[in-house]
Amino acid sequence: MTVAEAIRPGGGVTAATGAASGLAGRVDVRERVVRKVSEQIASQVIGVDVDRVSVTASDHRGGVAVRIQAPFPVPSLDDTDAVRAAGAVVDTAREAQRQVQEELSRVLGKPVTRVDITVSGATTPARRRVR
Repeated sequence: MTVAEAIRPGGGVTAATGAASGLAGRVDVRERVVRKVSEQIASQVIGVDVDRVSVTASDHRGGVAVRIQAPFPVPSLDDTDAVRAAGAVVDTAREAQRQVQEELSRVLGKPVTRVDITVSGATTPARRRVR
C-alpha cells in the first residue's frame, strides 16, 4: 500500500488482518510510520533532539520523498579551531542528505528517491560550568 492509498478516504486497512475494512475513513499508519522513522534517523544523523526535527513524507517516482526541517549543530564561536574544522553548512547538509537517504532506504526496504533538508537554525553545545 502506498502513502497515497493509505491516506485516501475509504482506503482503510484493518491493523490485525490487513484486509480492507467496510468502514469509511482512513488509516494513517504508513505515513505516520515513515514520518516517525524519518524523524528518528534525521535527528541521529544531524545530531539534534528528535523534537526539533520536522518531517513530511510522500510517494515520489516509485519510492519515498522526505522533507526534513531541523536546526544544525554548530560549534561554539569561541572555539576557532572547531569552527574551522566544521566546514561549510552546505557540505554538512549534503552529507546529512546522503546518510539519511541510505539509512532510511535500508530501514524502509524501499528506495528513498528524494531527501530535501531545510536548515531552520543553529544549535550550539550546552556550556557546562567547571567547579
